[in-house]
Amino acid sequence: MLIRKMTNELFHLLSFMKNKKKMYMISLLGDSLVHASLAICIPFVFKDLTDFANSKDSALLTRAIIVVSGTFIFLSILSPLFSYLYHRCVKEVMNSIRLTVYKHMGQLSADYYERHHTGDTISRLSNDVHIIEQAYTEHLKTLLTILVVLLGSLVGMFLLDWRFSSVLVLLSTVTLFINIRFAKSVRSISDQMQRQTGTLTERLTDFISGLPVIKMFNLHNVVTKRYIEMNEDITISAIKQGHKNALLDATNFFINFLSFGGMLVAGIIMVSQNVIELGSLIAIVQQQMFVTLAFLHLGQTITVLQSSLAGAARVVEFLDEPVEPERYDLRREVSCETNSMIEMNEIVFEYEESCRVLNGFSLTVEQGKVAALVGASGSGKSTVIKLLLGFYPFQSGNIYLDGKPMEQYKLTEIRDIISYVPQEAYLFEGTIEENIKYGRLDASEEEIIVATKAAYAHDFIMKLPAGYQTKVGERGTMLSGGQRQRIAIARALLKNAPILLLDEATSALDSESEYWVQQALHTLMKDRTTLVIAHRLSTIEDADMIYVVEQGKVVEYGNHEALMLQNGLYANLYEMQTKVRERQNIV
Repeated sequence: MLIRKMTNELFHLLSFMKNKKKMYMISLLGDSLVHASLAICIPFVFKDLTDFANSKDSALLTRAIIVVSGTFIFLSILSPLFSYLYHRCVKEVMNSIRLTVYKHMGQLSADYYERHHTGDTISRLSNDVHIIEQAYTEHLKTLLTILVVLLGSLVGMFLLDWRFSSVLVLLSTVTLFINIRFAKSVRSISDQMQRQTGTLTERLTDFISGLPVIKMFNLHNVVTKRYIEMNEDITISAIKQGHKNALLDATNFFINFLSFGGMLVAGIIMVSQNVIELGSLIAIVQQQMFVTLAFLHLGQTITVLQSSLAGAARVVEFLDEPVEPERYDLRREVSCETNSMIEMNEIVFEYEESCRVLNGFSLTVEQGKVAALVGASGSGKSTVIKLLLGFYPFQSGNIYLDGKPMEQYKLTEIRDIISYVPQEAYLFEGTIEENIKYGRLDASEEEIIVATKAAYAHDFIMKLPAGYQTKVGERGTMLSGGQRQRIAIARALLKNAPILLLDEATSALDSESEYWVQQALHTLMKDRTTLVIAHRLSTIEDADMIYVVEQGKVVEYGNHEALMLQNGLYANLYEMQTKVRERQNIV
């Protein structure tokens, strides 16, 4: 069972080679044959030298010199060539694997990243991919060289004396069986270590991402303890693996020592009785030594190969994750097209079975109008945004964008007609200009400046030492929250999409930053169909339509004045926030 599993995983490992597989295998086999040839030929050289010492036959000495010289010339010419070829194949294939994994990351659905920690994904892209490279460059070559040495030595011993070789075949079978038995337990530990390494990376990314919170709440000891615990778990697993390796090495050494000692004693007796020649015995003993060393290395190689196969299995598992479809094939009856820019009819959605988030949710936003969603946390507001962006398929109901059903759009087309400004704007490492230009890559410098002026960002950018070439830092940390939001708004303006989604874009800002961001948002919303998730109700008083969401459905809707007259949930929320603001002003 284990052999079949290892064989399948080896084929899976080699499948990454694709069109490089043939060249890789030829160069790897060639390099292994070249290195193994020395171990196979040397015993015969010593046999000839020993026989020459006894018989003084110069032909034996000449043959020994020719074999040694030929072997070393063979090694010095072919070994560098084959080594270069297979190393080049490996580097090109690793480049392809890293690119494939990276592209796959971008094609996965939002659901995958909500189910998996970022640290585990990073570990698959870094740690697991790295040990695949080790398998290509080291482990497979060592394994193949060992097998060639074993096969060559067995054939050589058969040529010298079939009795010794028969015994060696028997002992080799026993040793191989023991190595495979050990490999099963070692593989289990290797799988565990790769998972633990992924978890350790999770702990590290948590520490880096949450460092401000860790410092503010003095959580260094708590977070460090979690890291130390996982680090110790990996150490324990590594010690267990080392213990298995030591037992395997000791077993291999013991069996081969008995084999070597037995053959040496039996050989001496046979030489004394003139059954075999002394030169043949020396050659057999040397081949037995090479076989002993090969089996010792075989045990170590099988052990380390398990780690590589475990890493490869995690990469394959990651690549087997289903990607986001080109479009959602919802296969449900759709009514005629609508004139509304955004329309959601009786939407039912759940992240997990029996955990319904939207339950018969409906809204309509006419072209050029502004609609707002309000409601308590967890009512389903952000989920509406995710569905409109095509991050998830919904279970039932219909969504229309620009008059057409969502299933008639590719997901890329949906995102082309929508601009999205989230609660926390994400900026990439690079300059301010580069981040704005992501809205439209072919934008000119003049268009970028127009967008930043409209977003009330141009003035603060020009006050920075490097202006538009200012580095924003990781996630934009070199800028304030309000500055980041205004750059994100400028990026959305540059995209110039007809639909705008705003997810509480000012909720985390101070009063001054909120003022400038609100001015920028008013510019952005002009002549666009806008759906706003509002935390501060005072910011959406002028909205054309306000939808009050509770437990996944709309419970009230209308403009601000109409909702206040209803004296329902919206009116209560508005009055409560007004009182809070008045108390803050008094303070």
